[in-house]
Amino acid sequence: MSASFDPRLTPARDDLAADFLRGAVERPNYAKGVTKCVTASSAPLHIDADAASGRATELLMGEGFIVYEEKNGWAWGQAMLDDYVGYVPADALGVSEDPVTHKIGVLRTFTYAEPDLKSQMLGGLSLGSLVSAGNIHDKFTQIEGGAWVFTDHLKTVADLEGDYLTTAIRFIGVPYLWGGRTSLGIDCSGLVQIALQAAGIGAPRDTDMQSLALGRDIEPNPALMERGDLVFFPGHVGIMVDQGTLIHANAWDMMVSPHPLRFVVAELAKEHDSPITCVKRLTSK
Repeated sequence: MSASFDPRLTPARDDLAADFLRGAVERPNYAKGVTKCVTASSAPLHIDADAASGRATELLMGEGFIVYEEKNGWAWGQAMLDDYVGYVPADALGVSEDPVTHKIGVLRTFTYAEPDLKSQMLGGLSLGSLVSAGNIHDKFTQIEGGAWVFTDHLKTVADLEGDYLTTAIRFIGVPYLWGGRTSLGIDCSGLVQIALQAAGIGAPRDTDMQSLALGRDIEPNPALMERGDLVFFPGHVGIMVDQGTLIHANAWDMMVSPHPLRFVVAELAKEHDSPITCVKRLTSK
């Protein structure tokens, strides 16, 4: 593969590549993609076809995934949200018959076997999960697959949050999980991606990608930082709550939590000469 291709975002292995890459990469085999979506509550995406390889990211219910190969219980392909490439458990994917109409608008909600809070709880869905809404009964709405969700926990897909920082703050206390994107576990760049997505702002998955793609550069001077600024560190990112406080999914507390920016800088300065690599502002002030 040419050095100009990022393997995280390019569906090309040594033995197989996506058909649209013909002429760009030379491989012995090419495959046309089959569009599927996540039908499980969430699905881990691994770099290798091995659960022990660790998750690179996570897909939420309803998110699309283009499959180029399905073998031995794994689907190899590319996430439609952010183009991330990897292996997803094949049984977590399916073909949707109905268009997505709604998304989960609360941090987490349960799904039920019946439109009754006392009925069997089938699972849970995280903020931003995509569903096709159908029948309404009392306070519950049936989604594709037959489960029922509390209606007030749904928003239409066009309903956007006005403030991505407020969304990030809702995740305070959620455990840190490398590659996670849900209310059960999330990492630093996943928190930024989910928060921005809720506000209708597309974002890449990893911190290095986000630092290049998002916003405009601001001088990395804490005195100049404002609410909502994205602060990037070596392999890490957080969002300024105010001029002195950063919210981030972090390994110090192993959860989403606020810290004084000076604490984060001091801790990272123990290992890095330049703890802050860049600061990005998404809106003009």
